[in-house]
Amino acid sequence: MQFPAGFIQHISNCKGFDEVAFTQAHQLPTPVSIRYNPQKPVEKMAGSPVPWCAEALYLPERPLFVFDPLFHAGAYYVQEASSMFTGYLFRQFTDDKKPLHILDVCAAPGGKSTLIAGLMSPQSLLVSNEVIKSRVTILKENIVKWGNPNVVVSNNDPRDFSGMNGFFDVIIVDAPCSGSGLFRKEPEAKKEWSIENVNHCSLRQQRILEDIIPALKPGGLLLYATCSYAYEEDEKIVEILLQNDFEPLPKISVPAEFGGIVFSKSGYRFYPDKITGEGFFIAALRKKNGGDEQTNQIKKQFIPINADEKNIVANYLHQPENYFFFKYKEVIYCIPEIVKSSISALGGLHLIKSGTALGSIKNNELIPDHELAMSSIISKTIPRLELNATDAITYLRKNTLQINSNLKGWCLITHQNIPLGWAKIIPGRLNNYFPTEWRIRK
Repeated sequence: MQFPAGFIQHISNCKGFDEVAFTQAHQLPTPVSIRYNPQKPVEKMAGSPVPWCAEALYLPERPLFVFDPLFHAGAYYVQEASSMFTGYLFRQFTDDKKPLHILDVCAAPGGKSTLIAGLMSPQSLLVSNEVIKSRVTILKENIVKWGNPNVVVSNNDPRDFSGMNGFFDVIIVDAPCSGSGLFRKEPEAKKEWSIENVNHCSLRQQRILEDIIPALKPGGLLLYATCSYAYEEDEKIVEILLQNDFEPLPKISVPAEFGGIVFSKSGYRFYPDKITGEGFFIAALRKKNGGDEQTNQIKKQFIPINADEKNIVANYLHQPENYFFFKYKEVIYCIPEIVKSSISALGGLHLIKSGTALGSIKNNELIPDHELAMSSIISKTIPRLELNATDAITYLRKNTLQINSNLKGWCLITHQNIPLGWAKIIPGRLNNYFPTEWRIRK
């Protein structure tokens, strides 16, 4: 691999850098890693464990994920292994059994949000935010597939959170960066690299943090990450934070099987010659106590559904008594009662997804939404039609299926007992309700 001009010299003084080993590692194939959804248990693929993430595996080769029905069902997420260390630090520095308000500021396409959603308590709320409008669609899709009802998706600039003083217990900033940690995985990133771009990214990262810091409560946890090796985007940012609102957290003990993770100024550096993964940097800092007391937020108003509507939709949920039901533009949604007040406090944000879409009622019948099929809150008593891999792919292509079944009406289409979506069975045929925009086109 040919690195950009000046790149090696620029990072040569970074802690833990070994030019020969680093260069050799970039001649090797990129590791492939996936992380399983704890709410959708399936038989795992052959592979070796990612040591810092109990739910993750390295695969011996990259399969065609698009032709695996379980990929479309949200049973696992394809994620670079180094970035999964975010979850390890989250567990080290929070009590994940307590109710927490968590914000993932730069969340698309959803790797860290789905990671944290699988770790946080059922009493917690995660706001998964993406500032770039064109990237919100894929973020929402991945959050829907993951199926956790305690995740809200928003499309806001970081400055929009600055008025939410002290609302969040944990903020994750996976900041836009120059991308040098992904040169092996995404070679085209080399074309964008320059010292000027590094400095530009550093200034943008500082701006994002300045905007978002007021929303973190005193004593709250900040996880700051990049996929860059540059000092200007990593340790320099940490130094600025430590000079102002933050204090360092103790270095954690890293087991030997993790490999050579390099600790540097409250941050952890990942080099591809020292661990099985790509380049990554992450720092864990605690906000100093004092100031930034939580203020009253703009309240989001919910329009509750009537008793007849509730009786219809309640049959589709496991433990419906735990949810609040409301309607927006004829679609009925539900949110866990335990986080209703927390979601209500987000009324000043541009929310793309707040609650699980259950569907709309026509002629006293629920026309179920795909979000309901993907959700972990769906009732186990709903009729299901299990498909083999070949028929599941036909369904995911939104093609016609020939079936033999005594089922009638709405049913869940499943593969390995994991829901893929909805179908309505009427005499002689199956109507495929898989979302057109999600269908397999290959």
